[in-house]
Amino acid sequence: MEADHPPSELAQTNAHPISLHVIPRPGPLRDALLNWYDRVHALRGMPWRKPYNHAWDAEQKAQRAYEVWVSEIMLQQTQVATVIPYYNKWMERFPTIGDLAASDIDTVNGLWKGLGYYSRAARLLSSAKKVVEDFDGRLPDNAQDMENRIPGIGRYSAGAICSIAYNERVPVLDGNVNRLLSRVLALHAPPKSKQTLDVLWAGASAFVKDADRPGDVNQALIELGSTVCKVREPSCGACPLQQWCAAYQRQETQGKAKGTNYATSSSGNQMRDVPDIEEPCTLCEPIPVGSGVMAYPMKAEKKKAREELDIVNVIEWRKGPKGARWFLLVRRPEGGLLAGLQEFPTAQNVPVTTSPSAQITIADTLLSVLLVSPPPARSSQSAAPSDSSGQSPRRRPAKPSPETRGVPHADGLRVVKIVPAGDVLHMFSHIKKTYRVQWVLLEGGAESSDQPPALVEHPDLACVVPGAPKLKTFKGTYARRLKDCVTSSGMFSSTSRTSSPPCQRTQWVPLDAVEEANIGTGIVKIWRQVRALWADGEKGRGGRRR
Repeated sequence: MEADHPPSELAQTNAHPISLHVIPRPGPLRDALLNWYDRVHALRGMPWRKPYNHAWDAEQKAQRAYEVWVSEIMLQQTQVATVIPYYNKWMERFPTIGDLAASDIDTVNGLWKGLGYYSRAARLLSSAKKVVEDFDGRLPDNAQDMENRIPGIGRYSAGAICSIAYNERVPVLDGNVNRLLSRVLALHAPPKSKQTLDVLWAGASAFVKDADRPGDVNQALIELGSTVCKVREPSCGACPLQQWCAAYQRQETQGKAKGTNYATSSSGNQMRDVPDIEEPCTLCEPIPVGSGVMAYPMKAEKKKAREELDIVNVIEWRKGPKGARWFLLVRRPEGGLLAGLQEFPTAQNVPVTTSPSAQITIADTLLSVLLVSPPPARSSQSAAPSDSSGQSPRRRPAKPSPETRGVPHADGLRVVKIVPAGDVLHMFSHIKKTYRVQWVLLEGGAESSDQPPALVEHPDLACVVPGAPKLKTFKGTYARRLKDCVTSSGMFSSTSRTSSPPCQRTQWVPLDAVEEANIGTGIVKIWRQVRALWADGEKGRGGRRR
């Protein structure tokens, strides 16, 4: 039952046979579809669209498979117009899969910057390396092997790549084709159930079965769903499949004869009575009264994004008040969310009850983990973020660990101030992030050097906020676990190192280079908010001088 309609506005779906959701004679539909596609396929200027050539040898087919693969990954959750310039730059930099495999995550992320969903770039890189190492630099030439043996390639992508590059008769079912076939078949059933997906995959398979141009058929289905059979305001008058579309026929019969119950066959023929001998459909669920084509497919219940709070520390170092300004970036692990991107040091998924004083403790802890010779901590003497004066008592710095013995202590390095910079909201597909930002200003250091403080090259940040989702307060268990993670030297203990490989890398970046680094959209928002904080501070000081 549709969640956003009260029961009074729902009518039981008209009784109809399961055969309504089958395409028994796909030939006429396929011919009409390809005639339409031949007229429109070049209109959007997609550089990855090329006609299949039966004269291609194995190497040329494999090259086409690589090109299609890149385009398909880029097009996930991203509009065509956005992808085109990224695709062109990518193919210029990585013209072959071997070129991609020889690259690294920083270079790949640099080209991907701004496209979002960065895990896609990391998967492309890791899978390219596997193809070069295990498959002689060629993607498998059939969908089954491609899906089973290449990480990150699922049934849809394997079908698209193999039908387009290898002319294999395999179907595709992305969001566009799902919507299109749900309407053609008048299928109003739970969209994520296996039975529903089986019906839709069978419909997609019918289109490519016995097709001479399976790649073009699949691209035509995707194009039709994207440009004509849209989520809102579908252009039914321009659709080449209109006469076979059961949802359209139902809409038309409702308009001509309200109150008349019709079921519609997959060939477009209206049926007033359903023969008893046919198996009835038990998949379809009630549909809103008076609804038309846009009622299909049945809407899925949206899963509420989980909410998380991160404490982000924009750590700046200057030799003195007028010295060059440097900012500390940490590279994320090469797997998972935002893989391989750089970010400001962050305590992830902290309890929402984390207090201002706890935020200062987090900043101290991060400094003790990231710097070879950290400054004296402020949290033991301060209950709230400091003001711009930076005057606060300091405790002794941590005793050097075996890793740092022999390294001169950064004499005079101190935390001048820790200033709240507000919250930044950022949505991922499944997470609603609140970045609580604080600006941490360091000054001083060794008199003999104008370079920023030495960094631990591979810090392990896994224990900065251990078990945070289950903890209600910063104090107590959380504080004890945090203490357990840090030895007296300020470095993580050997037990904490086993929970996560030391894959982050640290780097000081000049002020003007921060926004050019491999940082995601959320980090760009944070950076601009901190810069706005500085601008507001400058205005305030100017006002006081006047």
